[in-house]
Amino acid sequence: MRNSPMKRRVIGAAVTVLVLGVVGFVYAAWTSSGSGSGYAQAGTAQALTTSDLSGSSFTNKLYPGTNGDVNIKINNPNSYPVTVTSITGNGTIQADGTHQTAGCGTSSDASTTGVTFANQTGQSISVAANGNTTTTLNNVASMSNASVDACQGATFTIPVSVSGHSG
Repeated sequence: MRNSPMKRRVIGAAVTVLVLGVVGFVYAAWTSSGSGSGYAQAGTAQALTTSDLSGSSFTNKLYPGTNGDVNIKINNPNSYPVTVTSITGNGTIQADGTHQTAGCGTSSDASTTGVTFANQTGQSISVAANGNTTTTLNNVASMSNASVDACQGATFTIPVSVSGHSG
């Protein structure tokens, strides 16, 4: 007895359907889906600080009736970069200790320094994550004619507030 071509086709088609069915079942048995929630937590920003630069060199120095530069080193303790947008004065400008002793900006009369600071807004100073940067603010300190002779050669500490945003 011989197998007819029709019978072979039917058996071939049946085997093909069976194999595809098994493959489809195996695929379906190994896939899965679902839904749920993931979680993240925001960190807390740390305050920017400044460092003492009293020993640095100054190109544009103060004289009575003129403006001078202010050097500032900004420290960023955060794990993300920050762009500083404003630097504003927030206290009494003091001369270094040697010049205070000589009579420039004494603790009882700090006004004898004659030094003022012009607030700086609209800045764009980049400070790397966990880093620092030193920048010069050009012509933002002024010395009036009220400055006493004892202020000659003094280095002035200018208290500032530094503001910015993640950058």
